[in-house]
Amino acid sequence: MSKAAILLSTYNGEKYLKEQLDSLFAQTYKDFEVIVRDDGSSDKTLEVLKSYNVKILEINKNLGAKASFSELLSYALQNSDSDYFMFCDQDDVWYTDKVEKSLSKMLWMENKFGDIPLLVHTDLEVVDDKLSTLNDSFMNFQKINPFKNKFHNLLMQNTITGCTAIINRKLAEKCLPVSNNAIMHDWWIGLVASYFGKIGYVKDSTMKYRQHASNTIGAKGFDVSFVIKSIYKKISLDNNIHQAKAFLEQFRNELDDKTIKMLNDFSSLGEKKWRQRRAILFKHKLTKQGFIRNVGLFFKI
Repeated sequence: MSKAAILLSTYNGEKYLKEQLDSLFAQTYKDFEVIVRDDGSSDKTLEVLKSYNVKILEINKNLGAKASFSELLSYALQNSDSDYFMFCDQDDVWYTDKVEKSLSKMLWMENKFGDIPLLVHTDLEVVDDKLSTLNDSFMNFQKINPFKNKFHNLLMQNTITGCTAIINRKLAEKCLPVSNNAIMHDWWIGLVASYFGKIGYVKDSTMKYRQHASNTIGAKGFDVSFVIKSIYKKISLDNNIHQAKAFLEQFRNELDDKTIKMLNDFSSLGEKKWRQRRAILFKHKLTKQGFIRNVGLFFKI
């Protein structure tokens, strides 16, 4: 069997953590280990964790989600014999076949593409704090097409929700270190996968994605309010640009000339005039998904 490591980052998560851990150990696929890094909790999170069969990295230092997951992945690569790595948030609930479905798609991709960096992600059910369904499809909720996952697409908009993802060892090795200028770990890993490997998608929802006041990111529905904000709010690509610069710096010697040109042009966007900025975006097909998002982008950038 193929072994997976489930990487769980916790921070003051005692309220929902037990439900998540119970869902992990109810998986139909059993050949996995759970490795946890606590990000400096001050509640009873560690007490909950110690009542389960998990490996705990007790490092009482708050790094934030991005760096915490990066540390977890680095540790797992060096100290685990797992072939695959999955990312897990403390407040969600996994369907019992999540590992099985994700791994099945991963094995199919390995059979098709060979030994290259691979990432598989899935849809997810959006729920409230009591696990009541808000939308049975996150992708539909946010009007995202997960198959628009080429490198230039992901420079502008992330389509990968990290808590649904599984990656192979090849990708884990390639994506580290996750840059300090990455927007989030899953976005960075997706960029690496899109350029150096392949991304696969499972259309089924495989987990309940809990929305509550303490969500780090969360799901925002594509409604009238979203449309108005997309058109009228100030648009900034600063974080995207910083991430693109970091990718160029880390992988420059492995990139083709066309990609280097695109990343250099994108990185210089803030120095350009109104027409030049739009010309660069058009030239390299650096757009977001959907008419409304792009109206906001080109109207305000």
